[in-house]
Amino acid sequence: MGIMYDVTGNLTLHGVTKGITFPAEIKIDGDTLTTTAEFTINRSEWGVSYPGLADDAIRENVLLFFDVKAKPAS
Repeated sequence: MGIMYDVTGNLTLHGVTKGITFPAEIKIDGDTLTTTAEFTINRSEWGVSYPGLADDAIRENVLLFFDVKAKPAS
């Protein structure tokens, strides 16, 4: 199991860049770094808008998640 960290950086979406912080699990095993994260953003803060319909399933909050495995370049 990895260690949980708060990761801070810039997210550019739809031409808008904003600073964000999200929790991520980071694990280093030998020369391999693995990180996973799951968090939500409000899409309207990045200028992504859709008025929707009366019973539309499109929500303001969007779930983002990733699972990355990285090794140094050879």
